[in-house]
Amino acid sequence: MKLGSTATLIAALSFSAVAFAQSVDMGSMKMQDKGMNCMDMKDMKGMDMQGMDAKKCSEMMKGMDKKGTSKAAKSKPHETDAVVKSIDAAQGKVTLAHDPVKSLDWPAMTMGFAIKDKALFDKLAVGSKVHVKFVKEGDGYVVTSVK
Repeated sequence: MKLGSTATLIAALSFSAVAFAQSVDMGSMKMQDKGMNCMDMKDMKGMDMQGMDAKKCSEMMKGMDKKGTSKAAKSKPHETDAVVKSIDAAQGKVTLAHDPVKSLDWPAMTMGFAIKDKALFDKLAVGSKVHVKFVKEGDGYVVTSVK
């Protein structure tokens, strides 16, 4: 009888210790495997999760892809004014110093874009001011229109 109680107690304590150890470092835990499609949990060690609302998180992530990019951001065209900093027609890319992009909540910055149609290069010259429309494609953004 004593041996059975001791074994049960040891098993219960072992299970509790394993559960606690897993909850401390959620660094690589993917919530999709646990019935939640929230996000990759890496880099969240030490984060205060007390006020986290799993339902709100799950609802928010319904509009995101696996990389956390808004599905609307992918399909919706965005636009901004910019100054052409460099052109690489051979690679199909342009670097733009653009104004804030309200539809993406981006500040002004300088970044590279792919060009959808090579004919758009005729409208680009280093130092020129342009108005561009662009969309999210894959891991980057592609300019679809230049004025």
